[in-house]
Amino acid sequence: MKNPLRLAYTRLIVPFQQSMAPVNEVSRGALVGMFVGLAPLMGVQMYIAAAIWIISRYVLRCRFNLPIAIALVWITNPLTVVPIYYGYLLTGNWVLSVFDLLFTPILYEEFQAMFMALQSDATIPWIERLVGGIVMLFWEFGWPIVVGSAVWAIPLALFSYPLTAFLLRRYRMMLAREEGLSYEDWTRQHIDGGRNQHPASGLEPARQPET
Repeated sequence: MKNPLRLAYTRLIVPFQQSMAPVNEVSRGALVGMFVGLAPLMGVQMYIAAAIWIISRYVLRCRFNLPIAIALVWITNPLTVVPIYYGYLLTGNWVLSVFDLLFTPILYEEFQAMFMALQSDATIPWIERLVGGIVMLFWEFGWPIVVGSAVWAIPLALFSYPLTAFLLRRYRMMLAREEGLSYEDWTRQHIDGGRNQHPASGLEPARQPET
């Protein structure tokens, strides 16, 4: 079994380091990936991220980096899904209790047993396990799961945009210093180079500043 920390680094950090997309596209990808990854829909999140990319790219005409979005949906994975979803349950119960909407509490061990019993049964086809897990979450726990996930997913997704932009710029500035270049020259060479080149003349048009 792979080291969980190394696997997390490979899945979540390396895609940011290797991306040569503009900062704003990577940051948008982080926002989408964080929101979809934290939605209580484990198993279909990558497909949802891809569908959002198609709509954003071809309907809304707004680009975001799909590989980054796909990478971040792995925030919820077989190791983290139970504690994250149980956290949603507790949060949702607390928020709804403010409005005098009380739901029967459940212990972590019981929640884990219910969730894992379905997911670990190899005799059930994977699609049935997937659908069964989603139905269980919303049928058994309903509004607490929905409300709890929204409380966490929305602000964390929004915060991921400026955080990604800040950290990615710092990382690229470090790479620029290692190559003896200014950040602007490094960006022109690695990010803009080839992307904005005129296909006929081979001349690079006036460069748009990276945002």
